[in-house]
Amino acid sequence: MRKRRNEDLTYLNGRKRLSATEFAFMQLIWDHPEGISSEEIYSDKQFTQAQKTKSVILFNISEKGYVRNIQKGRHHIYFPQVGKIEYEQALLMQQIMDSFGSVSFAKLVAAFCGRSQLTEKETERVEGLLEDIKSGGIEE
Repeated sequence: MRKRRNEDLTYLNGRKRLSATEFAFMQLIWDHPEGISSEEIYSDKQFTQAQKTKSVILFNISEKGYVRNIQKGRHHIYFPQVGKIEYEQALLMQQIMDSFGSVSFAKLVAAFCGRSQLTEKETERVEGLLEDIKSGGIEE
């Protein structure tokens, strides 16, 4: 039996991961940050599921907290609540945490170097570099 991956994403306040199909629907929603109607989603040619199945997928995405929707007449307008980059970063951070037991940048660098940890001085240098990158302060 295959081990099931952790479905909760710590870095997205415990939201559940998106399935591959849900992610495909989110791709379309992310392309329309101003909102997209259920009618537009249902008519998109990339989704071959029955309309009821599409409705269930959209409901599940909403229940997981990735979109908010408002009803307009017979249709819903879907707005992304989590950005694509934010979601992908959370997935990456979760993978790092699952693999290394920590999301420490220094531990990640040590692992890439084939070591279990860095010296205190190396850790300070790595953390300083990371701060420079975050603040955009690295000069060529």
